[in-house]
Amino acid sequence: MATRSNAGIRILAALTIFPALAGCEDTGATGAVGGARVTGLGGVGSALALGLAPSTRYDLANGCFALRSVARNAYVARGLGGYAARAATLGDADPFFMKPTALGKYLFHDRHASFLAAGSLLTLGGLLGVATVPAPTEAADWIIDTDADGHFMVVSASSARALSVHPLNGRLVLADPANAGDAARFAFEAASGCAAFPEVATSSVGAPFTGSGVAGPVLGFADVHAHVSATSFLGGAHHGLPFHRFGVLGALGDCTLSHGPGGLKDVVGGFLGDGPVPYHDTRGWPEFVDWPAARSLTHEGMYYKWMERAWRAGLRLMVNNLVENETLCALQRVASLRPLQSCNEMDSAMAQAQFMRDLEAYIDAQEGGPGRGWFRLVESPAEARQVIGDGKLAVVLGIEISHLFNCDVQNGVPGCDEADIDAQLDRLHAAGVRQMFPVHEFDNALGGNGIFDSFALNLGNKVDTGRFWQTYDCPEQDYFYDAGSVLLSVIPPGAGDDPLTGLLIAQAGGALPLYPPDREQCNARGLTALGRYAIQRMMEKRMIIEVDHLELSNKTEVIALAEQRTPGYPLVSTHGGHGGLTMDQARRILALGGLIYPYKGNGKEFTEALDRLTAIRSDATFFGMGYGADTNGLGPQAGPRGAGAVPVTYPFTLFEGPDWGPQFAGIAPVTFDRQVSGERVYDTDIDGMAHYGLVADWVEEVRLEGGEAALTALYNSAEAYLQMWERTLDR
Repeated sequence: MATRSNAGIRILAALTIFPALAGCEDTGATGAVGGARVTGLGGVGSALALGLAPSTRYDLANGCFALRSVARNAYVARGLGGYAARAATLGDADPFFMKPTALGKYLFHDRHASFLAAGSLLTLGGLLGVATVPAPTEAADWIIDTDADGHFMVVSASSARALSVHPLNGRLVLADPANAGDAARFAFEAASGCAAFPEVATSSVGAPFTGSGVAGPVLGFADVHAHVSATSFLGGAHHGLPFHRFGVLGALGDCTLSHGPGGLKDVVGGFLGDGPVPYHDTRGWPEFVDWPAARSLTHEGMYYKWMERAWRAGLRLMVNNLVENETLCALQRVASLRPLQSCNEMDSAMAQAQFMRDLEAYIDAQEGGPGRGWFRLVESPAEARQVIGDGKLAVVLGIEISHLFNCDVQNGVPGCDEADIDAQLDRLHAAGVRQMFPVHEFDNALGGNGIFDSFALNLGNKVDTGRFWQTYDCPEQDYFYDAGSVLLSVIPPGAGDDPLTGLLIAQAGGALPLYPPDREQCNARGLTALGRYAIQRMMEKRMIIEVDHLELSNKTEVIALAEQRTPGYPLVSTHGGHGGLTMDQARRILALGGLIYPYKGNGKEFTEALDRLTAIRSDATFFGMGYGADTNGLGPQAGPRGAGAVPVTYPFTLFEGPDWGPQFAGIAPVTFDRQVSGERVYDTDIDGMAHYGLVADWVEEVRLEGGEAALTALYNSAEAYLQMWERTLDR
């Protein structure tokens, strides 16, 4: 996570809409018109022939099926009085598109684009009836399971009553599952004519590549700094979800409830975004007028279908950092009218770890059952190699919070001791966390944070710790990443006009200390005794340790501690070195077998960063360069490359052509058109990195800017990360 202090969120200019690629594998409306879709790796699958039955409840996922009553040997069809098992043939049935809400749970989406739901009205004989609703509700969620004879029982998740047929007229009703007997037994048969279920498109054609086993290097690129799980982040500031059981309808709707009319309650987004005023059009699916956008920092940017598009382009490893900021959370929850929401950073991180497992299970449900999804959480490089070899995305959990181990500091007094560090380190490791930032936005009991912001974070540090930064002049060095910032000694005119800044100024006391007006300042708070203890314990636990966000001299001390280990302990810098990184520090990190991946810029910026890193690379280790996108982490995303750049030509095809080297031989091409989300069509040369689905378009930018050398380094980045992780463990 990296915050910026620009004010407001831009109002997007009018966007030219381009036609989507004809014949796309995923066009944004999920459904089958000629046989049920059998999901598998990436949902590519094939189709069941009409009339064939699924083997398990998971085979129903995203397929088109007719429902047949076993008791009446008749198909369900919709009439004036609702649904009834009265149709004699498959052709007379009304088919349902089966949208998974979780493993073994489904929405029944009918041909009229409405949903089968548990009703509340009594029918003949005193049985509860079945209704149709125009949008998904609790009553439209159904649990499906099989009996000993292979037939299916359908139970309402909201009422725990079983879908059944009325004994007199065949109407669908609800009954006690224990006593319903054959009336509650059904069969599903592959059908045609389903209404498409609304969904975000990957706008791609071609199957994602698989690996060649676990013996050789993996092929694919790595994003080593993402925030998929930043959903409850910041006291309600973040709007949207990477998944929802009702799909895009629940995940990416209008943000008025979260941000207020016109975005007026979005105090964090208004403060940190980019534009003259903190207002935005709240409409989400399907219009997406103002968001997602590259500079819109408090709206969802990592919906799972957008991530799927990136995976189809070759993303094979991702580090998801569990994240929270207690100070900003406490301010935003007031504006969001959520005064009871917890802002404890460790508790938020643990909840996010569970959220990631829920997302993994949800994607499994979409792809046809447990373990079949393309999104896999891993806890070791061996697991990651297996996952990537299967052609899937290996996801590592990291953590990026200021109060790691609950080690906050107030007026110099630490909020933790060595026993707390030991207990919380074990807690995080047991939750699957393998990568850690010792320090984040503010000072803590372990040490000082790296200064990269001139105003906002200093106010936040005062609110969080009781003190403004004490500083020294950053040394004159040869820098890989620039250090420090020229700090303000007075509050600039108009700085308190937005609600968040006003709250920060009020809580910080309304005055700033004196700083030199013309010299970059570095944080004078060094690594504490507790900080040195925590670093040593992380190494003993074989955690991957981040140096970004550490104060410049703290980085030097952590590097020295790593060099004292035998063998040397790898360290990583994943998103721009926040707080600075000298050339000497960078070379020492690479000599330790660590890695430096830059903050994700556009394709041109990536190739420029690659040139800088190539100049100091170590020949002793395998070389690749991925990126840290910081999506969903209050970090602005890459904009377009601008005038003079060779534009991306749509549709474009990856993995074929002269810029794709010999490691891509035998890999089938994948073609991408402009990404379609509802009524919005995105173009990287207009929108930049508006959301994570445009990573695929960014790869084409990298090809245009850097050719074979840049693509080789990028697609070697997952392997380079895994080798670093293996060096971390092998000691």
